[in-house]
Amino acid sequence: MTTLLIRTVLIYAILVFAMRMMGKRQIGELEISDLVTTLLISEIASLPITDNDIPLSHAVVPIVTLITFEVVSSALLAAFPRLKNILTTRPATLIRNGKLCGKEMKNARISADELISELRQKDIADPSEVAYAILEQNGKITVLPKAKNRPPSAEQLKIKVQETGLYHIVIDKGCINAHNLKELNLKKSELLGQLSKQGLRPRDIYLMMINDTGDTQIIKKSEV
Repeated sequence: MTTLLIRTVLIYAILVFAMRMMGKRQIGELEISDLVTTLLISEIASLPITDNDIPLSHAVVPIVTLITFEVVSSALLAAFPRLKNILTTRPATLIRNGKLCGKEMKNARISADELISELRQKDIADPSEVAYAILEQNGKITVLPKAKNRPPSAEQLKIKVQETGLYHIVIDKGCINAHNLKELNLKKSELLGQLSKQGLRPRDIYLMMINDTGDTQIIKKSEV
């Protein structure tokens, strides 16, 4: 039992490292080569866990080899875009200027019913309102409405709005997030000074967020 536990932990650590090497994309966003590599790694990793007679090296070596190949092939695709025609799929235009592209839909094996369903999920009922619907390399469909059907922007309405940027969590359940403080170019002493003026300490706070313009939101533990 102890041996099995140790082998499982080791394989888990190797898989976490392997996935980190592959990047942050989710399973639904993987390209074909990424998905194949992920499936192979999961299958190989299970072998030494289910069978104690299989050495760990029989899993480690293939996993390292697959990850190396994946990293190298990604670098080659970035350096030589023409290789993408061989190793990856290309985006396919399913709707162009409000008209369905039957040939592209047939090649992508997407029915009209599936495409209309995707449009409905993006609050579009009529395909004629779509300028472009594109099947991306990761399998998702990007829908771009025609200009007349897009919500007007603040610039078009001639409304002045202030750019606030992102909100960053600086305190989560009493713990200070040093990474986000660095993103905000804010020192810990400055943060503590702000809290002191309000009679607060980090341990009193459930959630504190600050955006790029300095606006602050604080939720106290007593309010949760």
